[in-house]
Amino acid sequence: MNEKSCLVTGAASGIGRATAVLLARSGARVTAADINGPGVEALRTDLAAEGHSITVVGGDVSDPSPASTPSRR
Repeated sequence: MNEKSCLVTGAASGIGRATAVLLARSGARVTAADINGPGVEALRTDLAAEGHSITVVGGDVSDPSPASTPSRR
């Protein structure tokens, strides 16, 4: 996965978090999205402690309204 760009939704917990961790550890450039801001920030902190950098966005990707459009954190 080295140098591949990946967007993982639901990245704050469960399968989404596990997927984001696996991809980051595999060398992918990960953008992690979730409605749970503190959870996805914790993911960023955990991966940073291992030397991995990810981009975090908050918002509800299932809601098409502009008010819920994911925003970079």
